[in-house]
Amino acid sequence: MRGQARDWGTPKTCTILFKQGKWYASITVDCVPSRIQTDKGAIGLDFGTISAVADSNGEVIDNPRFIKQAQEKVNRLAKKSRRKRPPNGRKRIRASRRWKKANKAVSKIQAKVARQRQDWQHQVATQIVSCNSLVATEKLNLQGMTRKAKKGSKRRKQKTGLNRSLLDVGIGNLKSLIQYKVTEAGGFYIEVPCHILKPSQTCPNCGHQKKKELSERIHSCQKCSYTCDRDVAAAMVMLQDARGKELTSSDVESPSSTLCGSMRQLGAKKRQKLVPNASLG
Repeated sequence: MRGQARDWGTPKTCTILFKQGKWYASITVDCVPSRIQTDKGAIGLDFGTISAVADSNGEVIDNPRFIKQAQEKVNRLAKKSRRKRPPNGRKRIRASRRWKKANKAVSKIQAKVARQRQDWQHQVATQIVSCNSLVATEKLNLQGMTRKAKKGSKRRKQKTGLNRSLLDVGIGNLKSLIQYKVTEAGGFYIEVPCHILKPSQTCPNCGHQKKKELSERIHSCQKCSYTCDRDVAAAMVMLQDARGKELTSSDVESPSSTLCGSMRQLGAKKRQKLVPNASLG
């Protein structure tokens, strides 16, 4: 076993997985997750593609762009794969060994990119939670943001590149990591509705609103002449709105041992959603 469990308890299940030519064991234990107490700070977070995370303190975390770094290798291997004999079910043609070998190499690179992204997300989330007990961020419709461009759209390539950049950061998973880490530590996690607050268009100094284009990366208020980075200004506005709210039980999620589970439990939950209610039949 590599590594060490942060919280240990009574082992309940052990699921054996085979991925990318390696064996893994997913062990579920009955425990109460615990985390080191956070500091008394409060922070607002704004997520993006140019800078992955911008906080209300003025710090910016750059986008690591793992997919872009590995894209050249993937394109080279995909070109080799196209020269090999692919499988064809209608003609009953099996894939050649060289085609399988080339696709296996592509899958290996993609798995490495996923591991790099996950490790980076855990480091960023831990760094944020260790210094702050209140985290305010934006409520995003990620499914709509990463939707494919419509057929016949003139900006189809630009939309494809934007979707790739959003998925490379992994905003949804990063937000969920920050949420469960700060709730385990006894902190508060608040999501601000952007369609009501409009943080990217609001001045954090005087509250004046002005519509900005996506190309405008610097916030410059015409009313009070306050100037700062656009993403940092949005994070400051979200933090100010979260501090003005009265915290309720719905804003905070209590830590639970059911947050961590095995692949078997995840599959059981998915099957449970698909099975119709017996009482209705």
